[in-house]
Amino acid sequence: MAGTLGALVEAGGIQYILSNNHVLANENALPVGTPIFQPGLLDGGNAATDAIATLARFIPLVTGGPNSVDCALAAVSNAGGVSAAILPKIGRLTSAEPIDAAEGMRVEKTGRATGYTMGTVFDVSATIAVQFDLGMLTFADQVLIRSDAGAFSDGGDSGSLVVDRGTGRATGLLIGGVPQYSIANHIGDVLQALNVSLVY
Repeated sequence: MAGTLGALVEAGGIQYILSNNHVLANENALPVGTPIFQPGLLDGGNAATDAIATLARFIPLVTGGPNSVDCALAAVSNAGGVSAAILPKIGRLTSAEPIDAAEGMRVEKTGRATGYTMGTVFDVSATIAVQFDLGMLTFADQVLIRSDAGAFSDGGDSGSLVVDRGTGRATGLLIGGVPQYSIANHIGDVLQALNVSLVY
């Protein structure tokens, strides 16, 4: 699997990479301690030299009921090797405090597949089915984003941080999509589930 390392977060003085369960933990399949590579091995990364973190924790994805988040943490191996200012064209967040998504909010993201894109939130409480290797999973209370031009996201953008263009604050964690729209968890739900705070 290869995806996007969306943000840097911290808890208890330890810095973590934040992304999706399906990106970092391969849909509940990988054990804690699994090395995380950048570039990803699918992108030509070298398993001997490119490990930057280890899988630390994830919120399990469930097939029998609704999910609210698809998220995981990887503990950074070398704090000097990562930076919170990793979002080309977006730059550093203006605050560690997220902002609630709202209909009509203009947002942006940077991802592995489509790079920098802009879009507009059109739903903040969607219940939607998403096809995973585990099966068809239901996600409740999700943010839906329509692109301003072309696609807002594509395969490989999973884990991208969705940022409010008006305030420069995080509002969502991208988990997938279709050509017509992209799907994101509310970032507040993600941070609460993992008990971490954003680094900016």
